[in-house]
Amino acid sequence: MSKYYTLKEVRALRDKISKLGERKIDELEAKYEKAEEEYDEAEAEHYEHYGTEGEYGRTEAELDKIAAERDKARAERNKARAEYEKVGAEYDVQLFTLLTSCCPKAHYWDWEGYLAISKSKKDDWIIPVFAGDFNGIKHKAFSIWEMPKDSCDKKDMKEVKDE
Repeated sequence: MSKYYTLKEVRALRDKISKLGERKIDELEAKYEKAEEEYDEAEAEHYEHYGTEGEYGRTEAELDKIAAERDKARAERNKARAEYEKVGAEYDVQLFTLLTSCCPKAHYWDWEGYLAISKSKKDDWIIPVFAGDFNGIKHKAFSIWEMPKDSCDKKDMKEVKDE
């Protein structure tokens, strides 16, 4: 492939990337965030009653139960985070292995959810790797877009219609 990529080359690359499957990290991120919230609540409950044994506070058994619930929530949060990070890393390794072999100059904008490939001196091809409304742009995974290089304005993006 050349320094600047043609639409035909980008479609071929897009088809290879699509065989990896869509980067399905949104569900795992939501699961992790929910576990994080549950842990925060359990942690707050624990500290609210920490050291309140006795006549006006909780019994030792109640405090132990609150601490156990906090520890369980922490374990669930850590498990959800590990799964979220593992799935994201596995996908990224596969994607970068593919890109280094056929398109080493591509840029993966993870926080934006797309891959940028040089089209010309002024423009990039954009391939989203997940579907839906991502940061205000509705697209399907592996669609192809054009965008001026180094643009930060998503209004500049134009979808290229596939045949």
